[in-house]
Amino acid sequence: MLVPLRVPLMLPFLLHGCPPIPQDRFDPEPILRRAERRTAQGVSVDLAALSAAEANALVGFDITKSGIQPVWVRVRNLEGVRYYIPPISIDDDYFSPHEVAWKGHRWFDPAGNSRLDQRLRGLDLPEAVEPGGMVGGYVFTNRDEGLKYANVELVAPGQRKVRRFPFLVKVPGLRTDFQRVNWQHLLAPGRQQDLEEPALRRWLEELPCCTLGGDRRTPADPLNIVLIGSADTVLPPLARRDWHVTQTLSVTSAWRTLVSSLFGRPYRYSPVSSLYLFGRPQDIALQKARGNVNQRNHMRLWLAPVTLRGQPVWVGQISRDIGVRLTARTLTTHKIDAEVDETRWYLMQDLFFSESLHSFNFVPGVGVSTWNHPRTNYTGDPYVTDGLRAVLWLSSAPVTYHRVVTRWPKAAANQPVPDPRRTPRP
Repeated sequence: MLVPLRVPLMLPFLLHGCPPIPQDRFDPEPILRRAERRTAQGVSVDLAALSAAEANALVGFDITKSGIQPVWVRVRNLEGVRYYIPPISIDDDYFSPHEVAWKGHRWFDPAGNSRLDQRLRGLDLPEAVEPGGMVGGYVFTNRDEGLKYANVELVAPGQRKVRRFPFLVKVPGLRTDFQRVNWQHLLAPGRQQDLEEPALRRWLEELPCCTLGGDRRTPADPLNIVLIGSADTVLPPLARRDWHVTQTLSVTSAWRTLVSSLFGRPYRYSPVSSLYLFGRPQDIALQKARGNVNQRNHMRLWLAPVTLRGQPVWVGQISRDIGVRLTARTLTTHKIDAEVDETRWYLMQDLFFSESLHSFNFVPGVGVSTWNHPRTNYTGDPYVTDGLRAVLWLSSAPVTYHRVVTRWPKAAANQPVPDPRRTPRP
């Protein structure tokens, strides 16, 4: 009797496929309000990334489970040439409208499936914008949470014109450490001192050796990186190289971290513990995970109380998690790669190959530690280092490899300075 019973039990699923979402639930107004605009000469581009709820309401079924995220784009062209809008510049692994529609097809409903195909084709971003024209539509990209990086390129082949519009936009739904910071009141007006390069170099050399741990007294990970540039200059190249913001610590994020750790599932936004500098936890935490949260590169950044000729200065630490271990201080913790300079070097390569590194050099930092006399962080992990801090000037405009230069004399004459243009050491 079991075999006949299975057919009526499965019939609703065969008939209906993905449960439909009523179309009247989609409200475009929040998307239009938060869209960001970039303008270059006679061309302007507006862009917004949809949240999971918005994406599902737009198409009428759950596309989030398939890892798909629509990005809304509108292009206005007041120039005298026709521009093509290649979606591959936004996501080189984007989904076609019919590919997305197929995921919402329902068994034994050819008419409904045809209507879905037609509707999603109507959402597609047109391939070109004519002189004096304006077009808009969606590109179906791979899903990101928290922040979304997208680079819109407009190409006029016969005119040899290319317009590039990089975006880093917020995605509603994920509570991140980056979003909890009140950036307008982080540093009161007048509390940031503007410095010239010699004074900045001295200021960086006089910083503490390390961040502080959870007790705000014990030295933790070494301060080994300095980034110079606005958030709009610093964050896009990192996002372009698959660095992701971290989710705020909560029951939900703790559970997702546990599942990722135990079962090896990817979780690109896993929280990091708070370390302290300037009397506060990190302003931004970013990570670049492998298959799960047990293995990841992560960095913490603090906005410094100084600027360099008006440019923001970010002080931070970077290290690589290579596993998980027990500890008396925090019960469990990630174990870091003892060679912390290797992860500093990794970041320099990332920024170099994103064509965002303008110049670099090093200043003395935590001081040398060797395998015979290693230092330890807050949770007792040993680490070795040449003791230097990498100071990295970033550019919002692309910097070709041969134009990257060193900025200051070597911080220590007897220390080799890593060069991002050479082959990584084995």
